[in-house]
Amino acid sequence: MALWLCIIAIIISIFLGWRFGFNTGVIAMGFAFIIGICVMGMRASDIIAYWPTTIVFYLLSIALFFNYATENGTMEVLGQKLLHAMGGNAKLVPFAVAIVSAIVGGLGAGASTPAIVGPFAFVMAATAGVNPVLTALAVSFGNLVGSNNPYNGYGGTISKNLIIANGVDEATTMDWSLKIWFNCCLITIIVIVFFYFALKGHRATRTAMSGKPPEFDPVQKKTVVILLLAFFLMVVPPILYTWIPGVPVLSTINQVCQPQVIMMLGAIACAVLKLGNEKTVIRKIPISTIVMIVGVYSLIQVAAEAGLVDFISGALANSIPRPLVPAAIVFFAAFLSFFSSSTSTVMPLMYPMVPALAASLSLNPIMLYTCIFFGGLATSCSPFSTGGAVCIAANPYEDQKEMLPNKMIVAALVVTVLTIVAASVGLFNLFPA
Repeated sequence: MALWLCIIAIIISIFLGWRFGFNTGVIAMGFAFIIGICVMGMRASDIIAYWPTTIVFYLLSIALFFNYATENGTMEVLGQKLLHAMGGNAKLVPFAVAIVSAIVGGLGAGASTPAIVGPFAFVMAATAGVNPVLTALAVSFGNLVGSNNPYNGYGGTISKNLIIANGVDEATTMDWSLKIWFNCCLITIIVIVFFYFALKGHRATRTAMSGKPPEFDPVQKKTVVILLLAFFLMVVPPILYTWIPGVPVLSTINQVCQPQVIMMLGAIACAVLKLGNEKTVIRKIPISTIVMIVGVYSLIQVAAEAGLVDFISGALANSIPRPLVPAAIVFFAAFLSFFSSSTSTVMPLMYPMVPALAASLSLNPIMLYTCIFFGGLATSCSPFSTGGAVCIAANPYEDQKEMLPNKMIVAALVVTVLTIVAASVGLFNLFPA
């Protein structure tokens, strides 16, 4: 009973937020307390403990740092200069953003990529009149290509280890992992191209650049120096630590240079140098977005406590006809990823099912692994996931930041449908095992 109440509560919360403009998180938090305490016998402190403190601190640090650059006009001028450097070709901006995100993610930045690339991507895209939803998707899915490669990518490495745990030898696992990654790159390109054309007529509200961009004033020059220094510290040490592991000094430096730390120190530097109005910067922190994420995340965790994961895994193992298995795997992986981490929950839960499914139903294991792998990543752009939340927070424009969460929920659902279609028509079955 508690599980179905949670599922109904999630649907009602999202519907009321979308239809009437209420903050989805406030409604979800109320449901989480009522169901958790009155139905499941939990304590209020147990539900409060579900609050995603890591994500919240990420959002606060990003907002504090980049709000200074936005408030003093640095980001606006920087966006014009970046677009000018591309020859003013707005059509290339989403693809350039995706490529840069893939490179930064692949070099070792991983889940921090949206926080590093996002602010620059959004200002350049806004200057070019590119829809912010398309920009967010370009950052999010571009990063997925880079940070989930099977060589040094976090998700790719976990995937390899789980396949080996299923009894596959290392050489075959690497071969399969490369094919899974290729499948994911292919569907990622399809996703970005689809949204490129779907959102082509929905431009950002800001005026596109005309003529030569203005020069930075003295305050903006100081801000740019801090931005470039922060970018260097957030990118280079993690790359060195990824490629040269096991060095204690690099490990310490890498921890100090985590984006949350660097952006908080950058905000302090901006405050000390008086590069913006501190009260205005604090007022622009996206509290409504934080409340939404905290509330929905808490309700989702209550649902998980009520047995959501076991329910879905049981349905997948016992109730799905063979022709619908690929689509069902994508659907369940995407659905679970809304409520939990793909790498820490979805893949460890669903990968062990693959050998039995492949043997009993004569299905290609590479296809099954791809359905789980990208199915779990399909909803990574939702505002309830770490990547989606950080990507939204990285947008320095307050009006876009308020609008993006509901739009990204819809986008995550559309990506899931595209992935289900791709799995159903055999796009993930290009390589024999």
